[in-house]
Amino acid sequence: MTGSVVQAGTIQQVVVGQPARQDALPVPRQLPPAVRDFAGRDDQLAELDALVARGETHPTATVISALDGTAGVGKTTLAVQWAHRVEHHFTDGTLFANLRGYGPSSPLTPDLVLTSFLHVLGVHEDRIPAELDAQAGLYRSLLADRRVLVLLDNARTADQVRPLLPGSPGCLVLVTSRASLTGLMVAEAASQVTLDLFTHEEARTLLRGILRPERVDAEPEAVADLIEVCARLPLALRVAATRIAARPHTSIADVVADITDEQNRLDMLSSSGDERSAVRTVFDWSYTQLGDEQARLFRRVGLHPGTEFGVLAAAVVAGIEPADAYRQLESLADAHLIEAVGARRYRFHDLLHAYAAHRAGLDETAEARHEAVNRLFTWYARTARTADELLFPGLEALDVPLASVSHEPPLADRAQALDWVNTEQVNLMAVLRAAHSHRAHDIALRLAASARSLSLRGRAMWPVRFEAETLGLRAARAGGNRAAEAFLLGFRGDTLADLGRLAEAEADFDRQLTLARELGDVVRQRVALVGLAQVRLLQERYLDARELYHRALPLARATGGGRPEAVVECNLSRISVLLGLYEQALEHAERELALRRRTTDRVGEAYALHDVAVAHQKLGAHETAIGFANQAIARYRDLEGTGAFLALTLETAAASLEQIGALTRAARYLAEAGTILGELDDPRAETLRAQARELAARADAEPPP
Repeated sequence: MTGSVVQAGTIQQVVVGQPARQDALPVPRQLPPAVRDFAGRDDQLAELDALVARGETHPTATVISALDGTAGVGKTTLAVQWAHRVEHHFTDGTLFANLRGYGPSSPLTPDLVLTSFLHVLGVHEDRIPAELDAQAGLYRSLLADRRVLVLLDNARTADQVRPLLPGSPGCLVLVTSRASLTGLMVAEAASQVTLDLFTHEEARTLLRGILRPERVDAEPEAVADLIEVCARLPLALRVAATRIAARPHTSIADVVADITDEQNRLDMLSSSGDERSAVRTVFDWSYTQLGDEQARLFRRVGLHPGTEFGVLAAAVVAGIEPADAYRQLESLADAHLIEAVGARRYRFHDLLHAYAAHRAGLDETAEARHEAVNRLFTWYARTARTADELLFPGLEALDVPLASVSHEPPLADRAQALDWVNTEQVNLMAVLRAAHSHRAHDIALRLAASARSLSLRGRAMWPVRFEAETLGLRAARAGGNRAAEAFLLGFRGDTLADLGRLAEAEADFDRQLTLARELGDVVRQRVALVGLAQVRLLQERYLDARELYHRALPLARATGGGRPEAVVECNLSRISVLLGLYEQALEHAERELALRRRTTDRVGEAYALHDVAVAHQKLGAHETAIGFANQAIARYRDLEGTGAFLALTLETAAASLEQIGALTRAARYLAEAGTILGELDDPRAETLRAQARELAARADAEPPP
């Protein structure tokens, strides 16, 4: 779980049961590992087990149960333990998401969670809607008549949860939260179960599992004192017991005395009955047991704006070598002060993250904290810039000066860049928000400009891209950087156009054009005109779009490089086809092709070959159209991530093949296009497959020549 405020907590369940549907979908198993030494909670486990039985005996009923408990009481541990026990009942998969309702970063919005769920359920990112209602509808359709267990950890509100609830029998949803989520209890008729502090016996069971039974049994009074010092709070008990286990030659009584001395030294409140005081006392004692290097790393990573991080980020914020950071992080994980969650990645419990940040405030100077945070933020911004250059080679980038930092990831190619961006996406947004609030304008600008990588992840991520670019524009205006404002207006205008918010997109491009003229920035003027033309194209105002592209064309030629001019020629060719001006379409497409080849833009060259093929097809020159389409097909086959373009080109070639009577080849091309679109979850896939079958049948029915 995440979060730093100690307050009430709940677990919610939604249970429905029906036979599973047998459509071929992925069967995800996303549960995090269960702890080895889980202890107690027999009554709560039995109540949760009863929900599964109730769903099977009342298959049309929806059962919601709320499990209340304070922070650190073990809601996530119990939920994960129980989910592992019962997931074999859910043959169609197990979904998991940490909703980050409580913690240093913003809670996850339902649309981002649904994007993740839909992706692992087999929906290609390009086919995931951007609108929350559409996402929820698709999600519920996929889960209809299936048996899927969904664990939603650390929810903030009922509104965050509701879109994630399946709409028909067959699934069970378990939601953990510190809040009571009364809205779910009222609207969804939730029942309630209390998850209290450990009983003394449960606490002893946990200690026996960590410290070995003989050691616990040898000091019953000291064990009882330890349980009281920790206020029977599972998190505090686990942290303390782990430290004790690492000191086999020290008595439990001596450790209790150390903790009590630490409590008195820091003038803490009595721990009896006060969970917050117990947590602080045990954390203070555990912190004092760390070596100097471990303690420094612990408090420095508390300055990270997210609760999950990698070794390199930890090394940067601590100002040490990655090998040293890795060794110390492993030691902190062994002490249960952080948790290993993947290859060289770690996560804080939110209470421990808050405590680490608190220690940084106590034990680091303001100057040291500022330098560490600035170094970390700069590292993220510089790495994001490197990734952006690999993802969008040859495209313009916002020129923002950034200090050099050590330990930048060795991103060698596009695949590595995309993997890093996807892994760090939550942190990139957390750093951007923090940089904006700290008035670190250059860092915010660079991170905002790099958010165009989200355009590669489908519509569902475009609202996040919009937020990032909006924060960047605020930073540009706050810092008086009009050139950066003009640059980011173009980016946000594109995002708004992609989102279908055309009036707002037009306003951004109009503002960009005005600002670019004031600055004498010809490049931004061209970008604004192209953006306005794209808005007109989306509005199906083709003549207006053509006029704007013609205005942009001399600016594209003047700014050099070839690619901007090729983009304008490409769009003029497309518009000419829509207007029935096929000779003009061919002229624009041929100029586009020459420009693409001059700039060694391989994807662009394939796209231009297809534009030439379309123009020839419209002019009735089908043999020529097939030749250009086949050239484009050959290039797309060698280029990663161009499946949608390949399918479109195959469809174009098939149309001309049909016209010349090559029905068998046309059917083969359409079948391949249908297969590609099926893999992309494009709804047109079945239409193309049906057309392929029809052509194949016609070919079989025709007599041989």
